[in-house]
Amino acid sequence: MRMRHLIPGSAAAVAAAALIAGTVGAGSAASSEAAPGPGAGQAGTQQFVGAPKHGEERVPVIGRRWAAAWTTGDTRDLARLYTKDAVYTDRALNLVFRGPDGVEEWETGSRQLIENLRFEATGGFRGGDGVVVEGVFSGHIVGAPRPFAVPLVTVLRLRGNLIQSSNDYYNRGEILSESGLPADWTPSGS
Repeated sequence: MRMRHLIPGSAAAVAAAALIAGTVGAGSAASSEAAPGPGAGQAGTQQFVGAPKHGEERVPVIGRRWAAAWTTGDTRDLARLYTKDAVYTDRALNLVFRGPDGVEEWETGSRQLIENLRFEATGGFRGGDGVVVEGVFSGHIVGAPRPFAVPLVTVLRLRGNLIQSSNDYYNRGEILSESGLPADWTPSGS
């Protein structure tokens, strides 16, 4: 599988255009590219503040923290959950971001494209250094007639208490359809 690797400074603009324009094909499921480090699998003593919503009690703490970080609007919240050598992969767009700076850049670009971006964790599980988070990804693409809400699954690989790699799986075509946009829609100026 060919992965598109982006450099800092251009990733946010390219990612936003790729989501809307559909210039990048959907990726196939694959295992994490990063191997777990020496501290992988060590359970932390992290705590989630506030009572979990219905279904969230099944989501491991790091998964709830990951979902909550996508909702705060402060891009540093998500970036702080990742190791310095982390790899964040959006499988639907075949985009890869590296390190906390890359994670922050990805979230910034996503927020520029999608108003009211949210991720609600509805389920998940942990096994060793792996965590699966199920939920609903929602928002409103800037200029689209309607908001969207689609299923998303993220696979996290941990090193200690931090995320070493994450892989997001969702259907880009479903986002465009729910948004009231045709599958071949492109933003003006792209």
